[in-house]
Amino acid sequence: MKISTAALFAAGALFATGAMANDVTSSVAVTGNTAAFTAIHTDNLDFTDVFTFDVSGPVLATASGITIDLGLGNNIDFTSVDLNGQALTLTNTGGGFLETFYTVNPLSLTGPLTLTVKGMTDAGGGINASYAGTLNVTAVPEPETLALMLAGLGAVGFVARRRKA
Repeated sequence: MKISTAALFAAGALFATGAMANDVTSSVAVTGNTAAFTAIHTDNLDFTDVFTFDVSGPVLATASGITIDLGLGNNIDFTSVDLNGQALTLTNTGGGFLETFYTVNPLSLTGPLTLTVKGMTDAGGGINASYAGTLNVTAVPEPETLALMLAGLGAVGFVARRRKA
């Protein structure tokens, strides 16, 4: 009796693991002001990929990504993409031939940044379905920094005016 229970449990575990998507969870380094990310899927399931970018402080960020269906059954359909909870624009051209996501305008965010990509793959018999993209960030000066810079410019102007007189 114990052997059949163990066999049933093992069979259930085997089928349960076969239904899991190969989600991507990745920490991506930002070099300069740009980071590249990519994901490859080999199943026909929904996926949720999470990319974390190590950025601190306030930034202006833009993100974009693209997938191309080469007609080999390697299609990806994006259902939603967001950067720190702010939705990105999705486009689908050519009946799924080319799908993209991008920010329309730079987003004012505070790091670290998290890009969440959700979708469905049609990896036709294990053929890799993939997408790739970039994240661009520009540091935003804090208000104290701007105030100090303006005070310095004011002091330089004051000294220059006194020297003329």
